[in-house]
Amino acid sequence: MAAIEFENVRKAYRRRFGRGSLRDALPNLLGKVVGQDGRDRGDMLWALDGVSFEVRKGEVLGIIGPNGAGKTTVLKLLSRVTRPTSGRITVRGRVSALIELGAGFHPDLSGRENVYLNGAILGLKRREIDQKFDSIVAFSELEEFIDMPVKRYSSGMFVRLGFAVAVHVDPDVLLIDEVLAVGDYMFRDKCVRRIQEFRDAGKTMVVVSHNKEMIQKLCDWTLFLYKGKVMFLGGTQEALDLYHTGFAGEALRQEVGRRGGGGREVEITQVELLDGEGKPRNSFLTAEPMKLRIHFRTNAPVDDPVFYSRIRQGYRILHGTTTARFDVHGHFEAGDEGVAEVIYESLNLLNGEYNFNVGVKRDHFSPLTYDQIDGAVHFVVGSRFDQGGALVYLPHRWRMQGAREPGAEKRGGKGARAT
Repeated sequence: MAAIEFENVRKAYRRRFGRGSLRDALPNLLGKVVGQDGRDRGDMLWALDGVSFEVRKGEVLGIIGPNGAGKTTVLKLLSRVTRPTSGRITVRGRVSALIELGAGFHPDLSGRENVYLNGAILGLKRREIDQKFDSIVAFSELEEFIDMPVKRYSSGMFVRLGFAVAVHVDPDVLLIDEVLAVGDYMFRDKCVRRIQEFRDAGKTMVVVSHNKEMIQKLCDWTLFLYKGKVMFLGGTQEALDLYHTGFAGEALRQEVGRRGGGGREVEITQVELLDGEGKPRNSFLTAEPMKLRIHFRTNAPVDDPVFYSRIRQGYRILHGTTTARFDVHGHFEAGDEGVAEVIYESLNLLNGEYNFNVGVKRDHFSPLTYDQIDGAVHFVVGSRFDQGGALVYLPHRWRMQGAREPGAEKRGGKGARAT
């Protein structure tokens, strides 16, 4: 018997919301009278459009796709946070969703109080929380801070406690949505091990992640979504290859109406990330080397094409570079194939999810772009606690002067100073 059945599900959201005024209400009322709805007026955004799949008990389904593909919407429907516009959804057993960790936390309550509050929201009885409390706190590694109001927690501490509560629900179905992008690397590794324990115990799971290694390691098969539609449903490696090396960039090129290799003098055919040893990866540690490789084909004679790469987090561009900045030149004839690489000798980014925009132009200042792919590859970065917080890693160290030697105050007088 299937643990999850998702049958021809559609989910729509309104693009615009009125303010509840008579001016907003009248057009809506008239639209209903004449048989028009928000979709006819172009007001509806279809987050999912006819999505179907089935997950048997004990299986792990991965869901991949670019931002806005509908991945999180699937999990919110499975966890009953929202309802489908049409279609049928069946989930058998207790569900625990690692989607928005700590979403039920009250900022003015302590960590201890929030464990009980969040546990109750997730379906645990007080007696069950009493039995699991010590294990929850130990897993979160927040023993020193458990009686502090959570509004004083860092984002990483918040996620630690939320994850610890969620994984102690002992669910039949576990939903995971990219929750491990916050927190230090060692804790993320601990969380992954716990998720693998659930898998080994035969739990049914649905995993949404940009982390290629995590999808490969956990998932029996994978669903590839794009703009709310199913692009592929099948073997995990085939789905990842289709997304990371072909379809993702192809679909984005179609979005701007530029499909057709013959119409571009230079065409990007594949984009991949490699580690310092030249092995494909999309999960790195702060300060590790990373290589971005852009494969391309020329459809006409081209002199000195300029390739560029931009690292983004969301819509913010964090770093950009071009081959023109390094005086890299070359001549290519029609039908030639080549590779452009940028080597990051030290990836000085801290915890988070990132992605690359890549492209190729006629020259550094030209508005003519031969080809471009936004969100061509995604990657995650993990860092150590001592490497700092926020966005970038700046190699540094602390020191302090003028401190007293231990016990100096007890001996009386000013005491000796530490050097």
